[in-house]
Amino acid sequence: MTLADAIRVLVLGAGRQFPVLSVASLRVLFSDDNDAAFRKGLRRLVDVGLLERVARGTYLNMALPGMGLKGVGVVARYLRPRHLCYLSYESALSDCGSIDQVPMVYIIATTGNSGTYSTRYGDIEFSHTRRGEVEILRNTEFDDRLGMRVASPALAEDDLRRIRPGNLHLIDAESHEDALAEWADRHRTAH
Repeated sequence: MTLADAIRVLVLGAGRQFPVLSVASLRVLFSDDNDAAFRKGLRRLVDVGLLERVARGTYLNMALPGMGLKGVGVVARYLRPRHLCYLSYESALSDCGSIDQVPMVYIIATTGNSGTYSTRYGDIEFSHTRRGEVEILRNTEFDDRLGMRVASPALAEDDLRRIRPGNLHLIDAESHEDALAEWADRHRTAH
């Protein structure tokens, strides 16, 4: 693939609808290339900044405008397809006001594998959870800002207690009670 071909596909063509691309999807977009030309072209696209490597075989399409906070959810869903993921632990507790500090990493519970990734949208740390799908869906809500599910204050606290009990001291009891009450009110009126 030449740089001109890549621009035609990723900026102007079919590739512009994909903010995150796997090697397999790039192979479909550049199906005329043999293996050597494809690998060389892929390296070139990363070198010039048209693609950014997120994980092995996973790239961000840098030709598209940034997605802001929503990029976290898009990337997380792409890195853990077929698995439930939700913002939890210190990240969710900070988001609802139970913790004053803002974590430097988005800590995401997933039914998939644990792992850490650095992206243009921030660092993402996946932590495996054994929670069932029904329990997760009942105790999370979709947040449009992040483009992903977020744990209730109670679930985030329980996740923290199970996996990172040394950080429970970060929770401000009064603020956490307010967050729990707000969640309960919001979900009582929703049903």
